[in-house]
Amino acid sequence: MRDACFLFLFSCFYLWPFARTFGPFCDEGVLVYGAQLVKDGALPYRDFIDLIGPGSWYWLALFFKIFGTKFWIARGVLVLTGAATAILIYWMTRRLYRGPLDMLPALFFLLVAIPVWPAVNHHWDSDLFALIAVGAVFLWQDKRLLRYLIMTGVVAGVTSCFMQQKGLFLVLAFLIVILVNGHRAGEPKNQILSRVGTLLAGYAGAGALIILFFYLRGGLYDLIYWTLIFPARSYYGENLTPYGFGLFEFHWPSWQAFSNHFFPPWVSNCLGMALSIPLLAIMALPFLLVILLVTSYFVRTNRPMFLNELMLPYWAAGLALWISELHRKDIYHLIYGAPLLLILLFVTWNKVTRDKWVLRNLGFSVVIAGLLSFGTYNAFVVGAAKHQFTTRRGTVYTFKEDTALRFLHDHIQRGEQVLVYPYYPMYYFLADIRNPTRFNVMLHWADTDPFFNEAVAALEQKRVKYILWDTVVDGENLKKWFPAYRHPSEEKLPLERYMRNHYKVVRVESGWRILQRIDGF
Repeated sequence: MRDACFLFLFSCFYLWPFARTFGPFCDEGVLVYGAQLVKDGALPYRDFIDLIGPGSWYWLALFFKIFGTKFWIARGVLVLTGAATAILIYWMTRRLYRGPLDMLPALFFLLVAIPVWPAVNHHWDSDLFALIAVGAVFLWQDKRLLRYLIMTGVVAGVTSCFMQQKGLFLVLAFLIVILVNGHRAGEPKNQILSRVGTLLAGYAGAGALIILFFYLRGGLYDLIYWTLIFPARSYYGENLTPYGFGLFEFHWPSWQAFSNHFFPPWVSNCLGMALSIPLLAIMALPFLLVILLVTSYFVRTNRPMFLNELMLPYWAAGLALWISELHRKDIYHLIYGAPLLLILLFVTWNKVTRDKWVLRNLGFSVVIAGLLSFGTYNAFVVGAAKHQFTTRRGTVYTFKEDTALRFLHDHIQRGEQVLVYPYYPMYYFLADIRNPTRFNVMLHWADTDPFFNEAVAALEQKRVKYILWDTVVDGENLKKWFPAYRHPSEEKLPLERYMRNHYKVVRVESGWRILQRIDGF
């Protein structure tokens, strides 16, 4: 208990400097601004549109309703999510192993996960609820009470409200656990089927409540279209990336640019290699586990150990989480899917190398050195965010002044309609302004022409005075983040054409063109 309390307090202490810092994480605004709209009575997919599940909006809106619509509330939820996730990983590790370094998987995820993407994110929310569902399965294993299976199904259903496939894959994993462990134990088929039915009833019940809620509010078709039909048809093809994308494209150049100011190139390269260790370990997780399993096969005492009744839920749920994030195989999504596989790697490494102390300690030494380097570097960098700016949603810290946000505060009234294009909805939230369209993210994916035409109609009808048009996240530059992106030809860009014809650039601030409507239009 004392160690868990220490871990929780340390997690909050370590994560808070990241949480108070406002950075260029475009997706965060989709959740935070969406939660604000939900708190004010809007219905997702009907009144505003994105492709994520509704869970994160309602989860964060609950905190906004209780504590106020503030930046620090949103980031406080992020800190508590990270701390609670670390505690769950620690508890799950200790179910399999108690001894030296049993806090390592929790600390690994703590130091690598949120610091790499320190922003409100439906992946963090879905991981938290997914681990709660896994914990409920463990309680059922320990106590054999059906109420824990009902809880498992319900929480897996809630997880699907954050990320549709994650909750579904978890339920499939739990079904495998129930069927395989029941068959191994020689339990009656009726008993096994009763457990399956209980689990599925909890999952289906949670889903039915969500469907009923949207049906009663007249948004059921919109829910189905934007969370199932449109993503399957248009989203996943545009979101393809190479495996581990981001490590060498973004992080390595950033590390080199920083360290070259202080050290000669060979020292910078060594530092970069040390900082790469945790992320390379994440990329290698499934392959390392396969190697350890194959190795363990030749040690007879280990054969039944890794897939026994106690460990099977870790494997099934761990792979479910991993697979649920492979729709985009960049380094960030690999991290989102890693918490249970980290536990498995730690436990299997301990067991496979228990008679090979030199190899065992060498492996742990490399990982710990990489974690210390990674954690220290990130803490040092985020500590450099000294610029303080008081927004309409509270104080934020940045690395330099955001003059575009300053413009919104100085020239735009609260509640005024301004389009931020193609997307950075955190500006809507922090400046307390409104998006004149239903679309908080506007990218030219397949089958999006009708939505751009709708946005043009909204701008024309509402006579929107100002538009912020990004000069960085725009056009062919989008391939930097979306390698499979294909920018349309000029004749297929109705919104861009409308902006050029009806607006003029009055200034450029922090990479944003400030467009003002031309008199007479």
